[in-house]
Amino acid sequence: MLQGIYIIDADNTLWDTNAVFFGAQTKMIRTLQENGFRLDAETALQAMRTLDLEISVNLDNFEYDFSRLACALLLLDQGLREDETVRLVCAPDPPAAVRETARHAATRFYAHIDANHPRLFPGVFETLAALRAQGNTLVLHSEGLHNRILQTLDFYELKPLFDNLVLERKSTESFLRARSGGESLFKATTGRNPGHCIVVGDSPKRDIRFGNLIGATTVFKPGGWLGAEYPDDPLLIPHFTIDCFPELLELGQPPAESLGNRTVGEAF
Repeated sequence: MLQGIYIIDADNTLWDTNAVFFGAQTKMIRTLQENGFRLDAETALQAMRTLDLEISVNLDNFEYDFSRLACALLLLDQGLREDETVRLVCAPDPPAAVRETARHAATRFYAHIDANHPRLFPGVFETLAALRAQGNTLVLHSEGLHNRILQTLDFYELKPLFDNLVLERKSTESFLRARSGGESLFKATTGRNPGHCIVVGDSPKRDIRFGNLIGATTVFKPGGWLGAEYPDDPLLIPHFTIDCFPELLELGQPPAESLGNRTVGEAF
């Protein structure tokens, strides 16, 4: 086990947000179909996943107002090109002609999310407890909606396992603040400097990149939404990839000479 500060993502790292969002998106499509939307559910879901990622990147926000996503589906159904659709729904005021129908569909989307807590991934509670028991400092860093994140932490009684919660937009600066705060807590608890800073998350761009930029050891835990692939960019390549959360307890010393992915258990 690496000893020090663990900066850990929440959505699709600790729990399966993807499955809940999938159910919410299905509810959104049904609502649109009740209002004349013509695409079948399977085609709409495929289009929705593509549009969701493009809108997220365009807005630089992975939890934007999802009425924009409903607007995008309606515009695509009307025959607009994908790039034009994304441009229109990312404008300050999405097209008025579809806005009300989209808002109604988004209401159903959010109702599903509010009514369904995401499933905690196997071994998460036990692994966090073991990391704490070994004297590590745990920091949760999430840019998800505050109330949703806090409610899920409370539901699974995870909040006491974290020394600090950093609930803000992810950036190099936010990760530096998370690291600095974690170092202060580690020193106050143990009387010494932490040996490592470890960043754990499911997103190469939102977790691994910032972890590498602050000089942390980065651990990629693929989630259901973004999948297991990461781009061929040195800043987006993790030091380790794990398949399940308990593998955090098996991490060894990362290679010092360069970034390079290793699977837990692989010899250097």
